[in-house]
Amino acid sequence: MGRQLTAGELEILEMIQEAYGRQNTVDNVFFSERDEAVIFVKTATGTTPLMVVLTNLAQCRADGTIASDEELKRKWLQIEAS
Repeated sequence: MGRQLTAGELEILEMIQEAYGRQNTVDNVFFSERDEAVIFVKTATGTTPLMVVLTNLAQCRADGTIASDEELKRKWLQIEAS
């Protein structure tokens, strides 16, 4: 692993774990050439429905580009409201 995840990146990862399962760990995160934290999200059945750039989503959440956690989950993490 290249570096420690930021608090914002960890919060996004926790949302992924809550929705898709604890098999999505910090160990599954890799870093792009631009030092962006990236994860291929895995479901409990082993499928990979999406790739998430944790760094970008954390920044958009922090600067208000993504207005709410509900929008983040629905639009960017493909998590249906419960």
